[in-house]
Amino acid sequence: MELKVESSRKDKLFDRTIINFEITPAVKEIIKLDDAKKKLAEKFNEGYLVVYTLKNIYGFNKIKGVAHIYKDETAAKRILQKYILQKNGVVYAEKQKEEKGNK
Repeated sequence: MELKVESSRKDKLFDRTIINFEITPAVKEIIKLDDAKKKLAEKFNEGYLVVYTLKNIYGFNKIKGVAHIYKDETAAKRILQKYILQKNGVVYAEKQKEEKGNK
C-alpha cells in the first residue's frame, strides 16, 4: 500500500487540518478504513485523526480519501456527525462502556 498526500490545509473555523490523500494498494489488496487510518497516523502523529471518506476510483487501482486531524477527541465529538464517529469506532466504544456499566 502506497500513501500519497495530495493536499493539506488548515481550517481555522473548526480548528482542524483537512488532508486529501490517495492510496494505491498492491494487486488484490483490500484496503479497509483501519488500514488507511494506521498509514495516515504514521505520517501525521499530531492530534486526533478521523478518516472522513474513502472512495474507490472506478477503472483505476486507487482510493481517494479525506481525513481530519483535531487537537483532541472531544473536539472531534463536538464537530463531527455521529455516523462518522461510529465509522471510526469512537461512539461505538462509548455504547459498549455504557452497556457494561448498566449490567
